[in-house]
Amino acid sequence: MRDEVDEIQEQWRHSRPELDVGPAGVFLRIMRISRLAHRHADEALAAHGIDRAGFEVLSVIVRAGRPVSPARIADELHLTRAGVTKRLRPLETAGLIGRHPHGRDGRSVLLDVTDSGRAVVAPALDTIQRLESSWLSSLPAGDHAALEPALRRLLASLQSM
Repeated sequence: MRDEVDEIQEQWRHSRPELDVGPAGVFLRIMRISRLAHRHADEALAAHGIDRAGFEVLSVIVRAGRPVSPARIADELHLTRAGVTKRLRPLETAGLIGRHPHGRDGRSVLLDVTDSGRAVVAPALDTIQRLESSWLSSLPAGDHAALEPALRRLLASLQSM
């Protein structure tokens, strides 16, 4: 089965025959899969009144099982502090998260999910889980079994740079 990335690689082979375009095939597909997955996730999450960015923040806090710092959210989501701040504003405005002073340091805060936020996260998580399962159902079991460890190794390699 051929796809659009095969066409791009062929064009580069014709335009720049000295280039090894093999790695581009892997990364172009990963990036396109990411963009499509984000778009489909945003569409599915809209029914719950949230976008993927907000869902990711809420998920970090819910998984932690306790209030977390904005720095932890930044670390887990690979975002800048400014990127986290941008994601927090709409969640606070919607009443899905709350800020609490962090111990004795009056300059820092912890973030927690409100009851309204929990009421959004649970069904949204179910929706995302069904969506992701449906995407993987198009793969033979052997492909899925091979894909996860290969991607885990690739992610580890990139994170160690």
